[in-house]
Amino acid sequence: MTRLCFLVVAALSIVGCSGLIRDAYLRKLRTPENERQSESDTSVTADDSDLVTVHVVPHTHDDVGWLKTMDQYYYGAKGEIRKDGVQYIIDTVIDELYKDPAKTFIYVEIAFFKMWWEEQDKETHTKVRELIKRKQLEFINGGFVMNDEAGVHYSATIDQFSAGLVWLTETFGGEAEPRVAWQIDPFGHSRAQAALIYQSGLKGVFFARIHYQDYERRKRDKDLEFMWEAEGDSVFTGVLYRANYMEPTGFCFDTRCTDTPMITNPNSSEYNLPQRVADFVEYLKDQAAHYRSGHIMITMGRDFAYQNAHKYFKNLDILMGAVNGNASSHGFRMVYSTPSRYMDAVLEATNGTLSTKQDDHFPYADFPHAYWTGYFTSRPALKGYIRDSNNMLQTCRQLEVLVGSKRCDADSLWLALSVAQHHDAITGTSKQHVADDYARQLAVGQTFCKGVINRGLEELSGMDSGALQSCRLLNESVCSVTAQSGYKPVTVVVYNARPVQRNEYVRIPLLHPHYRVIDLSTMEPITASFVATSPNTKRVNPQAMPIEVVFEAFLPAMGFSSYQLAPSFFSFHSHRLVSQPVEEDIKIESKTLVVEFDSKTGSLKSITNKAFDMIHDMLGCRVMEYQSSTGDEKDKQASGAYIFRPAETAPTEVGPPVLTNYLVGKEFSEVWQDFGEWASLVTRLYYNKDYIEVEWTVGPIPDDMGREVIIRYDSSLKTNSKFYTDSNGRGMMQRILNKQPTWDLNVTEPVAGNYYPVNTKATLLDEDRGVQLTVLTDRSHGAASLAQGQVEFMVHRRLQVDDDRGVDEPLNETRDGQGLVVKGRHWLYYSKFQSMDRTRVLSQELFYRPTIALGLDIPAPEHPARGFSDSAVNNMYLNVLTVINVDYQGDVFTYLLRLENIVPHNEGGTPLTVDLNLVFKEKTLVEFAERGLAGDRPISHVRDEAYHTRGDEGSVIMLQPLQIRTFFATYKPKVEF
Repeated sequence: MTRLCFLVVAALSIVGCSGLIRDAYLRKLRTPENERQSESDTSVTADDSDLVTVHVVPHTHDDVGWLKTMDQYYYGAKGEIRKDGVQYIIDTVIDELYKDPAKTFIYVEIAFFKMWWEEQDKETHTKVRELIKRKQLEFINGGFVMNDEAGVHYSATIDQFSAGLVWLTETFGGEAEPRVAWQIDPFGHSRAQAALIYQSGLKGVFFARIHYQDYERRKRDKDLEFMWEAEGDSVFTGVLYRANYMEPTGFCFDTRCTDTPMITNPNSSEYNLPQRVADFVEYLKDQAAHYRSGHIMITMGRDFAYQNAHKYFKNLDILMGAVNGNASSHGFRMVYSTPSRYMDAVLEATNGTLSTKQDDHFPYADFPHAYWTGYFTSRPALKGYIRDSNNMLQTCRQLEVLVGSKRCDADSLWLALSVAQHHDAITGTSKQHVADDYARQLAVGQTFCKGVINRGLEELSGMDSGALQSCRLLNESVCSVTAQSGYKPVTVVVYNARPVQRNEYVRIPLLHPHYRVIDLSTMEPITASFVATSPNTKRVNPQAMPIEVVFEAFLPAMGFSSYQLAPSFFSFHSHRLVSQPVEEDIKIESKTLVVEFDSKTGSLKSITNKAFDMIHDMLGCRVMEYQSSTGDEKDKQASGAYIFRPAETAPTEVGPPVLTNYLVGKEFSEVWQDFGEWASLVTRLYYNKDYIEVEWTVGPIPDDMGREVIIRYDSSLKTNSKFYTDSNGRGMMQRILNKQPTWDLNVTEPVAGNYYPVNTKATLLDEDRGVQLTVLTDRSHGAASLAQGQVEFMVHRRLQVDDDRGVDEPLNETRDGQGLVVKGRHWLYYSKFQSMDRTRVLSQELFYRPTIALGLDIPAPEHPARGFSDSAVNNMYLNVLTVINVDYQGDVFTYLLRLENIVPHNEGGTPLTVDLNLVFKEKTLVEFAERGLAGDRPISHVRDEAYHTRGDEGSVIMLQPLQIRTFFATYKPKVEF
């Protein structure tokens, strides 16, 4: 039986997607007529070698939310904000293309096109398929959205590409496969994004926004097109002329534009054809002077362009006809084209002579005092919610697979999370009501997945249906299950999505401490600590419960363990932690670390690693703030949702650090600090962990002025003006203070111009001693190292003015009339450099936080602990990045399986071998076929298959350092004899 599950998500106005992958899988045996045409069929060359070929690319850039919500943009609602309706754009474009086979158009945002397609009749479907076959309508990028490149985690980028690309393959076959990426609006560009693009089968990328100084240098040197080397691949890269994706100034022909149309009647008093053509040719000459291939690309479009495609194309036809009518005189030949055709033409003409680049394009600035580094942090609560949703999605998918579900409830969260990767969503750069809508979509998806997780754990553990519930506000010390428990037992089921065994500390909020914790696998009590909830948590949620129980859970690989909070007034294994008197400096120890705190302020003072020759460094932590600029005599530019511009270069203390609590237990110890009235830290050391946990709570930030809050770590490491940041959770990038690798930087903003995006971690390295301090994060931040041994993370912002980049409202988030309170955590790992691979494991553990389900006064589970990944693949450097139920016939299931080696070569990574037959303990492999990264196309469409699989042997595949491989793998139940 083929899986026919299409879950309609009314709240998103879109349809679930896992069924889409099923149909892509069934197309492994596509007929030749459905295969894509050869790339040679798409090239464009001039008839006369002396003419420059002008590739005219009609396009529209349709934000999946920004000033209006996704649905408001699609349907054209809220016209008082902006008169845009995506459905009408696609309607009119399809009509115009069908009338004239010479015309072309590219479309990017599959979230919108999918909505439109599902509302069309068969006749329209036939037209669209014909336009694709005729290469008039070309899909570019292919992702569900045009994702951000600074704040996104690589797994979410892959997922949103998969959602769009697989839908295209399922709906239109191989002819619709995108060949280039189109990242024209994101505010900076990452090396990891370039690598993921190539691994998905896209051979090039075009974008507009790079640093204005870099642009001017490249323009001068005819270097706006180059090869970007990323994770071993080389990606053709084109920077759009003027660093702008709009049409040439004065030549917008859409309904909303006020530019003069092309008037061809010489008897009219408004006749303007000669002058308009002359102006356009001058523009072409200017652009052609800065390119070297004999080809240039003109983008004809802008945000939500072609509301009236007839008007636009009619004027464009006139302009192109007039230029071509005198081509030899003008020196140009204009053709309707697409970015992929243009890329082919440039590569053929330049013949391997393009320059190369290895770094990335951060930070982005469009003017001397306008660094777009504020959005690295903007809306930190939303950024945290997106990261939390990503973790939940992976758990949800795994449990659908493990129980053999024939539903696709996880798709709701998949699509909502894909939308949230849009470059005005996770960035925090939309209007407030749009940000609220992104969160609403995620909440709808989470509701579906909560059901999947609870029902899945019930089935796998042998519990009654309905026994388990979710407590999604554990981070705020709120849980409805324990709030109703009284003195009844509470069952706690903890799920581990990692394919390796691990032990994690679990914190459950309670009304009272009268419990003992029972491991239901052994029916023996285990050590548990009861600690008062920090008063600062009540700033996050006034309903925070007064007590938390903390215990260590031992979790099988891709499996769960069960515990019971059993009512008890006396227990040898339970300990109530109370504040300790402090008369001298505090020193607490774990198995590997010794950490010292100041006795008066509670501030970190030093750290020692016992496991690495007792290495020792001074280490401090402070909560500070920058006052936001509202413009000054140098420049009117203000700090805003996009732009970070501090009024002064030195941050100030939020408040003096005050030690408020010091708790010591057998399993962990912690120190509480307040910094004024609205910022606090809890610094925590678990006995069995090799890192320090810093839990920060910031807000409500006062609204008397714009404030940008940082947490700064000061150490005695000699870092020589360098630090390292991750690229979307993938490779690490070296950052040098006041320096760029590929041009001579003129420093105009010494603080904001040295901020970089951090997605999962940043590292300080003392090269002479071989010592490193890595700070791991639970969400994306902006970060900088502005002095020796120092790194700062911006964790929250509240601003009073707009930065004049289109949103037209200040970044001023509130809740119940006060500034928003945000709570998060950092993990600090201190060691010798040779253990950098350990930070990769910690990053995975912080990302894949255990999922907890609770049951009130229920029978003990039949199976209190189970693991579903075979011990033969229990490797800490292996990650099952994705597993999705694609297709089934009876009890034989096909999955989209994505496996990853998490460590790069330069951090000690080595090849891993994985037997696909052992990934799932209770399943036997039937067959498998490798796909491109997104799962939409055969691996042969991405790279040389023989070379790519050179280390494989049968079902045993090899993962090179940092490599991700995607498979369709079919499994049947394992029969035990």
